[in-house]
Order: sequence, then C-alpha cells, then structure tokens
Amino acid sequence: MTKTGSNVTFIGRIFFLFLMIGFAAGQLSAQDFTLEATVSENRIFIGEQFTVSVEVTGTSMRDVSLPRLPQIDGVGILSTTPSRSTSISIVNGRTTTSTTYSFSLIAREKGEFTIPPISIDIDGERQNTNPIRIEVIERGNLAQGDGRQLPDIFLEVNVDAENPVPGQQIVASLELFFKQGVEITSFQPTAGWRTDGFWKEELENIRQPQAESVILGGVRYRKATLIRYALFPSRSGTLSLSEFPLNVGIRTQPSRNEPFGSFFGSGANQRRVSLESKPVEINVRPLPAAENAVSMNAVGDLRIDRKLNRNEVVTGETIELITKIEGTGNIPLVRKPTYNLPDGLDQYTPQESSNIERRGLSIRGEKTFTELLVARAPGTFEIPAERVAVFNPETGRYRYTTLPALQFESKPSAATQMVSARATSGQLQPVNGLAIWSNQASSPIHRSYLFWVLILIPFIALLAGLQQKYIRKKLSSDSAFARSHKAIETAKERIALAKIAVEKNEAKEAYSLLQKAISGFITDKLRLPEAGLSDQELIAEIERKGAGNDLIKKLRYMLNKCATISYAPAGNSDDQLADIGKTEKLISELRKLL
Repeated sequence: MTKTGSNVTFIGRIFFLFLMIGFAAGQLSAQDFTLEATVSENRIFIGEQFTVSVEVTGTSMRDVSLPRLPQIDGVGILSTTPSRSTSISIVNGRTTTSTTYSFSLIAREKGEFTIPPISIDIDGERQNTNPIRIEVIERGNLAQGDGRQLPDIFLEVNVDAENPVPGQQIVASLELFFKQGVEITSFQPTAGWRTDGFWKEELENIRQPQAESVILGGVRYRKATLIRYALFPSRSGTLSLSEFPLNVGIRTQPSRNEPFGSFFGSGANQRRVSLESKPVEINVRPLPAAENAVSMNAVGDLRIDRKLNRNEVVTGETIELITKIEGTGNIPLVRKPTYNLPDGLDQYTPQESSNIERRGLSIRGEKTFTELLVARAPGTFEIPAERVAVFNPETGRYRYTTLPALQFESKPSAATQMVSARATSGQLQPVNGLAIWSNQASSPIHRSYLFWVLILIPFIALLAGLQQKYIRKKLSSDSAFARSHKAIETAKERIALAKIAVEKNEAKEAYSLLQKAISGFITDKLRLPEAGLSDQELIAEIERKGAGNDLIKKLRYMLNKCATISYAPAGNSDDQLADIGKTEKLISELRKLL
C-alpha cells in the first residue's frame, strides 16, 4: 500500500510541474513583444508637419488594436486614423512580426511640449508608450547671423578638437549638408586636399552614410558624414587644412515654376556639382616639458616595454635591445627613446617596424625599435633603468613609466680562450753530408708585380677597415646620416611589402607603402623631417637639386596616384604591379640625382 501511494504522489507532482511550465511559457509568450513610439523630428517649425510612429514587434501576438492618440498641447492632429505597415522576418525558424502605425501632425504653437503616452491593446491588455519631448520653434530667415545665405547643398570639414598638442589625434569629418528635396545619388572626392603639418590616416570607411536632420539659420537641412580622417599635428602653431574638393551627383524635384518638369523625363533634375569646403585653421599648443624623463613624442594611451632577446652572448656577437610601444595614439610619429648605454658596447642603426590598425574613430597598433648591441670585451653589462613619458591629452598630463634595468653577460670567445703554448728550447743539429750551393740568375724582387700587390694589400685593408669603422661610428651617433645611409634599403623593403599587399588584394595598403617608399627615400637622403612635409614640398626639394622636367613629371604623377587611390578605383593587379615597377625606376633615378 505504501508503494502505491508513493507512485500516485510522484505522478501528481510531475503533472503539477508540467502545468506550471505551460503556464509560465504562456506568460512569457504573452509578454514577447516590444512597443516603441518615435517622432520624425524633435525640433519642428511652426506650421511644419511631422510624424509620430508607434511600432509593435513580437513573435506571438494574436490581437493588436489601433493605438489611441491623445490630445497634444501646441500640436494639431491631421488624421486620427493612422497609416499602417507590416513586415515579417524569419530568422533561424523564429518568425517576428513588426507593425508600425503612423500619425500625421502639425506644429501650431511655439514652445516645448510633451507627447503623452499612447495607449494600445495587445492580446487584450492595455499597453502604453513612453512620453516624447518635442520643441516647436519659429521659422527663421534663409540667412545666418552674418547675413550670408546658405546654398541648397554645401560641404564642411569639422574637427573634434580645436586646440590639440603635437601628436594628439583629432578626427576630421567631411560633412555634406543639403536641403529637403535634394537627393544625393553619388559622391566622389577628388585629389588635392592638403594637410600640411599633419600626419593623415583615413579611418574606417562609412559604407552607407546616414543623413540626420539639423536646423541651420532657421532652415532645415539634412546632414551626412561621408569620410573621417585621423590627423596628428607634427608641430605647434597655427596649422591650416586646405579646401576639400568633392564631386556630388544630385537629383532634385522640379519647382512649381517649371510646368513641363514632370512632362519631359522623370520629373527630376539630375546633375553633378563640384563642391569645396572652407579652409580650417587649428591652433596647436606646444607640448609641455617632461620632468626628468626621456621624451619619445608619444601622445595617447600608449604602453611601453623593453627587453633583451637573450641574457648571455659571446664577445663579438650581437644582442638585440627591443623597445615596444603599443596602444591607441600617434603610433606613426613615436620616436625611438635614447638610452644611456654602458661603456664597452658598440651600437648599430636600430631597425624599426610598425603595425597600424584603424578601429572606429581611433588609430591603434604597435611600433617596435630593435637596437643591435655588440660587447667589445667579456664581462657583465647593465643597461640602466630609464623613465619615459607619454602625454595623455584627456588629462593634459604626462604618464610616466620606469623601464627596469637590463643585464646580460658577455663570455669570452673561443679565440680568446686559447692558451699560448709554452716555448720549448731546441738544440741545433749539425748538417751531415755535402752542402751544395746554387746561384740562380733572377731579377730583383722589387721589380716583381706580385711584390707590390702584396705590399699594397695591407694598406688597402687598413683603409677599408678605417672607413668601415668610421661609417659604423657615424651610423650609431648620427641618426640623420643613418637614415641617409639606409634610405635605399628602407625603400626596397617598403616596395617588397607593397608587392605582398597586391598579392593579398590590399590595393590601398600597397599604394600607401609606395607613397612612403618615395617620400621616405627623399626625406632620408636629404635628411629632412620624417613627417609633416606635403607632396609639393617634396617636389620643390627635388627641383632644387636640379632634377629635369621628365623626372619631376614622373614624381608628381606617382605622388598624385598614391594620394588619390583611396578614392578612385585601384585597377587590377597588373596595373598595380606596373605602378610598383614605375616606383622602382623612379627611386633608381632619384638615387642617381641625390
């Protein structure tokens, strides 16, 4: 009997559990919806129409009533019956229905008003939207405060910081303004935007610009951001961004004064217009001095670390001192820190590599400096700790990092470990037998060609060694000489990377490397600043060196091609490889000139 009772109790509990699960599922499905109210404009002119929309989205709605729009202060309701639109989407077997109810209203009084919650019945239950604040303003004149009349469409470059410091990233946005009734069909930037004094990097492309409503001088416009750039000032003072040229395709509806506008053609006027933004001046503040620290021209949220690639070497072998900077900031403009190295170390030209990523509105990545050190004698060497500074533009202060001391041991080489053999005294032995002397007739040895060759070889080797030692010393102490000496190697490395970029179908990266190869070769050979020089300034420097018209023409063509490739089609891989070949020939001619 006890066993039977236990089974009945167990079955009852299972049945009750299923009932609760079913009830909970029913409750969840009943609440599986979203309700939202929006307005087409939050700032409206007196007498201007606008729309209030109520959107209901859900997966299991069976019955949805028409929303009830209450009376709204300062606003008239043009139609109490809303228009209705429905869309259905199926994702992973889940069906979602979205229904939008739209009311047409008109603003009648000036002031700030609230659209009260709008009621709607969903599956028999009353639901309310959130209230919405709106502002009704008087319609202004067509002119702004300075009396200048705004055109139907115009272009502006806006920056997010007006008083940056050298190395601080600012975002320059190319913004297009156009009136209601103007439709943008296409846009194409043209070559010629100069950013002298700035390092420029294009940020992630805006694939589909979105227009938003703004009011300028009492007139409603639509504003769309087309392109964004990251700009890094390379010096302090007043710097200027030149006019930005843009070709735009537009379509406008014919006015009432054109009675045949809708009879002939599609009823819309299509044309292309050329626009230019106004120049923008930016006042760049000088960087404050770092307190008892090594300055690297580092600005942003950057982390610095250094290490040795090993802790033990044989005398005469190279050891690598690696400094790595990573984070968000002016990675392209960061300079190698100058360390205090102990005596007994030879230092060679550092190698530099960088990897830059464009994420959203910021430039981040890493930069690595690799210095080759050689110990001249056995012993233990210690590279002392260094205090480095990174300027944070958000706080306006430096952030200091202490790099710890590094130590390594240089062991004697095999040659220095050889022990000299003890000298042993030998006894002279007499020569037994008959000694025969022969006297050959021969020319004096100083008349032999081989004699003079053997005499000159040590002197030639000595001169070559002295020259090599001078070059090494110059490379380690004079960074400008080192750049000039390594200019052709650096250019060849960048061209090789450009070929790899073409193979990966990365046209923009390839042309960016070609531009760096050309401009870097010129600045390195002429010992000019590494950044901040415009293409025109580079061409002017080459002209001062006596370059012919043909070389100037080739240089101008390649620089313009690299500058405009971000906007124009890059062509196929054959065209890109052809441009790489032209760059190699151009650098070869520049090498002969410089």
